Amino acid sequence: MTDVMRNTTLLGHTPAVFRELLQPLDDDLLHANEGPGTWSPYQVLAHVTWGELDDWIPRARVVLEHGEALPFRPFDRLGGETRFAGWDVGRLLDEFARLRAENLVTLAGMRLQPVDLRRTGRHPTLGIVSLSQLLACWVTHDLAHITQIARVLVRAQAPHIGPWREYFSVLKEQSPVP
Repeated sequence: MTDVMRNTTLLGHTPAVFRELLQPLDDDLLHANEGPGTWSPYQVLAHVTWGELDDWIPRARVVLEHGEALPFRPFDRLGGETRFAGWDVGRLLDEFARLRAENLVTLAGMRLQPVDLRRTGRHPTLGIVSLSQLLACWVTHDLAHITQIARVLVRAQAPHIGPWREYFSVLKEQSPVP
């Protein structure tokens, strides 16, 4: 299996994982976080949905069409909160799934070859990055946010588990930022 196929498979599973984790949650859990400056599961969902519009595919196109000559536009990490303000979780999950499906069709339509994956673009803060790195980062981004949501939900359960708390290393870790 090629890296593109592996990445596409993982990217294709993310909407279902988000739906399974978030659809049944009440507002208390959807909006729970790990403290000041951290994100709730709902905020994570808004963020990844915004990324489907304004990050991954637009940047891939820049690499393929302009290379390093045109730097990527900076990504507004909080843009989803503005764009999707007031949306209920079901509608936002549907939008994420729709956009991800469209983006995977777009990605497949690029018919990327190994030479394309080595092409480079210019990130506004990281400098030169390859298309292969961008696609791997997209998958890593999904997985990191799934982990983040799971961690928030684990920590929300912590007050209720009594002495078993000592068996969970995730409850002993420092709270990360978003």
